[in-house]
Amino acid sequence: MMMKLMKGAPVAATTLAAVVVGVVLACGAAPTTAAIRAFAAPDGIMYGINSTLGFVTIDPATGKTTPVSAPLPDEAQAQNLASMDTLRGIYYMLGFNLTNQEIDLIGIDVVKGTIANKVKLPFVSSALIGVGEAVDVDESNGEVFCLGLQADNKHHLFRVNPRTGATKHLADCGYINVLGGAHAFDQTNNLVWLQFAANSSGEISLDLLGFDAITGTLKKTIKEPDTNGIYTLSYDIQREQMIGFGYDASKGARTLLRLNTNTGSVSRIGVVPGYSVINGNIVTVDSRSGVIYAQFQSSNNQTAPFDIVGVDVSTAKVVSHAPLCVDPADCPWSMEFRPTQH
Repeated sequence: MMMKLMKGAPVAATTLAAVVVGVVLACGAAPTTAAIRAFAAPDGIMYGINSTLGFVTIDPATGKTTPVSAPLPDEAQAQNLASMDTLRGIYYMLGFNLTNQEIDLIGIDVVKGTIANKVKLPFVSSALIGVGEAVDVDESNGEVFCLGLQADNKHHLFRVNPRTGATKHLADCGYINVLGGAHAFDQTNNLVWLQFAANSSGEISLDLLGFDAITGTLKKTIKEPDTNGIYTLSYDIQREQMIGFGYDASKGARTLLRLNTNTGSVSRIGVVPGYSVINGNIVTVDSRSGVIYAQFQSSNNQTAPFDIVGVDVSTAKVVSHAPLCVDPADCPWSMEFRPTQH
């Protein structure tokens, strides 16, 4: 994960305890076009926020981005702090206002490209924008889960009504910040999943915590190594499953994983062939087509450009790839897929 000031430089993914997450270097080569099977074209539109905070559409078949609206004024962003209310057509992001030094929940109308709502959040910013923050949507009612730091140096989880600005405090915890940690809302089991770093007698581990979406009660804890090296989390509504990318250091392989909320286990769907380096844990799922998209470096060369890569959620096989950007800081800083509303 990287943070973005309007004219600032990107910062590598790390926790405050110097635990590196997100981008992992290893060998691998991108699959050839001949190795990619035919798959259904996306039935919907992928949206994103670009490096200058402009709202854009992204064509996963070509990697082309098309502006929808002008860059947001006075805002700074961090990678992967976005979520989509696909039913209402609102793209949510967490922004840091450079003028008033506030952290805001910003909702963008995906059709008009205008700000639909904006709520000041009761958070304080750390030295690195986006540290310890997360945002996910509950599409059953359009409310938004927002995680951030307060003055007590703890993470606080809120349920926010973006239409009224009302907030409900759900939980707090004092775990170590993770910049770029996995997060997602499991609509099937009504759990908000968040990734934190924990210190046990000097040993740092990246753990997954599942909080009840109504009461805020901590329901599940999955500790390393049981997380199976998972770095991202996405909810696949069509299959009612939690999936994400991980990394198998012993084999030097990028993996696609499935989180079983009921058992608290993380199992491997398969190895993603040909890709190792992921940009900022920026992913999104086209659930209807069964494809999860990520930004992967096209080869093991550290100067190689990045592709937008589609991976089959059931087999982990690459089904599409297209050039996206040369410098990862110039790639979209978040991506969210909205299926066509039938």
